[in-house]
Amino acid sequence: MFSDQSIDTYLQRLAGKTSTPGGGAAAGISGAQAAALLGMVAQYSKEDELPIQTIITTCRASSRRYLSLTEADITGFNAVMTAYGLPSQDAATKQLKTAALQQALETAAGPPSEMIKVSMALLPTARQLLDRGNKNLLTDVGVAASLLLSCIQSSRLNLLVNLKAIKNPAFIVEGQALLASTTTPVYELNQIVSNIENSLAR
Repeated sequence: MFSDQSIDTYLQRLAGKTSTPGGGAAAGISGAQAAALLGMVAQYSKEDELPIQTIITTCRASSRRYLSLTEADITGFNAVMTAYGLPSQDAATKQLKTAALQQALETAAGPPSEMIKVSMALLPTARQLLDRGNKNLLTDVGVAASLLLSCIQSSRLNLLVNLKAIKNPAFIVEGQALLASTTTPVYELNQIVSNIENSLAR
């Protein structure tokens, strides 16, 4: 399993001459780190200020979800490559290849879409910890917000590249709606980082 690898092994694979892990995995790891950092900040915050246990549980579940989506992203990309490699000597095989490729592309669009959703769902947690979390760990909240931004922006690219080749109009509309929904979260996450930077400026 991907989550059982050491960081060094992951980085060697990421840097290697192989298609996976790639950008999708990097996006998922960014999200997993963001969730873990938010969970850490919650553990050092006051119970009377925040629903600490709920936040910790949410962050742990989100971190595991990101890792699961990272695995799914690798599987999805490999399936697309397999579909591209199918024979297409005649009309029948071309039709089969096209159908297999479209199915694989739609499946591959799933993990980045879900990474975007998980990241946006963590925004309220980041806000809570910014406002009422341990003030000594504000920079950790900022790093988490920055990592969530990276995950969303990276996943947008990974979703877009799949949508470019997908033919299903309904699927495209749904994907475009999800992309549009990231505008406000991206702005708010940038604001969190900016507010923390301003609070630290001399």
